[in-house]
Amino acid sequence: MEDEIARGYWPNQIEFLLSCLGYCIGLGNVWRFPYLAYKNGGAAFLIPYGIMLLCAGIPMFFMELALGQYVSLGPSVIFQKMAPLFSGVGWAMVIISLLTCAYYNLILAWAFFYTFASFSKDLPWGHCNNDFNSVETEC
Repeated sequence: MEDEIARGYWPNQIEFLLSCLGYCIGLGNVWRFPYLAYKNGGAAFLIPYGIMLLCAGIPMFFMELALGQYVSLGPSVIFQKMAPLFSGVGWAMVIISLLTCAYYNLILAWAFFYTFASFSKDLPWGHCNNDFNSVETEC
């Protein structure tokens, strides 16, 4: 047990809280939630959303935090130690996290690319002499 690498810890509670908020509120939530609320009925969408958040979202998030804090293990090990039958659940969580990181990085790369490309002098959408314009396009 002594030769294991020591796990990191949070020096104070506010850093833990800010880390949890950063984990919960991702870039996709900030960009997509207003669109989904508008598309699915505006304020009426907030009622089932709030109910599901209170009944399922927050308790599952709390369970994940509590299990991780209590046993100080990652998801690939914790489910195997709790019930060997559920070891696939932990590995599925790891794989889903890796895939999510991959597509979030791709979305951010596109945003950075087009942001910096928009600082060029000639923008493709600045004139109508492009190959991708249709004949009907008028300037």
